[in-house]
Amino acid sequence: MLSPQSLSEADRRLVASWAADCAERVLPLFEAEAPDDDRPRDAIARARAYASGELDTAGEIRRRFVANRASQVVSSPAAKAAAWSAGQAAGVAHMGAHALGAAAYAAKAAELHQAGAGTAEIAWQLEHLSEPARTALRLLPALGTDPSGPLGSGLLASGVLGDNIRAIQNGLLRRPCRPDVTTLELVGGPEPVRVELHDADPEWPERYREHRQRIIDALGTSAGGSSAVAIEHIGSTSVPGLAAKPIVDIVVAVEDITAEEDYLAPLLAAGYVLRVREPRHRMVRTPERDVHVHLYEQGAPEIDEYLLLRDHLRSDADDRALYERTKRELLGRSWDDMNDYADAKTEVILAIKARARAALSR
Repeated sequence: MLSPQSLSEADRRLVASWAADCAERVLPLFEAEAPDDDRPRDAIARARAYASGELDTAGEIRRRFVANRASQVVSSPAAKAAAWSAGQAAGVAHMGAHALGAAAYAAKAAELHQAGAGTAEIAWQLEHLSEPARTALRLLPALGTDPSGPLGSGLLASGVLGDNIRAIQNGLLRRPCRPDVTTLELVGGPEPVRVELHDADPEWPERYREHRQRIIDALGTSAGGSSAVAIEHIGSTSVPGLAAKPIVDIVVAVEDITAEEDYLAPLLAAGYVLRVREPRHRMVRTPERDVHVHLYEQGAPEIDEYLLLRDHLRSDADDRALYERTKRELLGRSWDDMNDYADAKTEVILAIKARARAALSR
C-alpha cells in the first residue's frame, strides 16, 4: 500500500527536477573528497531524466538511494550529507516526499560546510520553485503527521533535517515577497453596538452549517479539504444553552493569509463583505451582519484559543453562567463600536481560558 505521502506520478516528476537542483548545488562538497565516485552525480542525472519522462518509474523505484551508499567513502559530514541529498533526489520516483528530503540534506550539507549557509540554501530552494512544483509540494502532509512514510517520525523528522523540512514547508505556504498588512483597516469605520442578548436559539447551529457549506463552495479544497486546519463554529452561538448576540461566528484557516486572491475574492463573490483587515486576520460578514467569518493562516494560535474557550464553555456550567452575566452587564452600557465591547470582555475571557487550560492539564 502506498503511503498517503506519495504524490501522483505527474507531481513526482514535477518536483524531481527541483530536488535534483537542490542536490547538485552541494554536490561539489562530495566530489572534492571523492572525485572518482560518480554515484551521486548519476543519481542526480537520473532524477532529471525521470522528471523529463525519459525513465520508467518502476525501474527508478528499484534503484532508489544507490547514491546514499556513496556517503560511506567520504569523511566529512558535509560530503556525507551531499551524497544523501543526491540519493533523496533519486528517491523522488518512489515517493514525492523525498523531494523535501533532498532539499533538507542539501541545506544540512551547506550549513556543515559554512555556518549560516543552510538558511540561505533554503531561501534559494524556495525562490527557485515553480508555482506548479510549489502546489505539488503543498499536497504533502506536515512533517511528523503521518507515520507511513519519510515524513513521519523517523530520520527526516529529527534534528537539523526536521528543522529544515519544517522551514521549507512553512515557506511553501507563502508566496515570495508578499508581506502581510501592518495596520488595522476597519471597513466602514466604527459602528455603535445596537445588539441585545438573545436566549440560545437552536437555529444558530443550522445557520453555521449553511454558511460552512457556502464557504466550502466558494473556496473549494482550500477551506473544506485536507489542506485546511478547520472550518469551525466559534463564539457564543456555538455553545448550547448560552445566551448570545444573534451573530454566528465562524473561523476558517487558509494556507496563506497574504494571498487574498485565493480566499477573499471568492468569499466576496459569494456575497460576504469585508469588515476587518489586520495583521494575521481578515473578517468578512453577511450584509445583514448576522454571520461573521474570521480568517487566519493555518497554525495560527488564535484558532486554538477560540476552540479552547468554546469547548470549555460547552462543558463547564459555572463559567458559562459567568460569561453570560458578564455579557449582559456590558451590553447594558453604551458602546461606540462593537470592537470596544469585545475588548471589555477580555479580562473575564482570559480568566476562563486559564481555568480551561488547568482543566486540560489534570
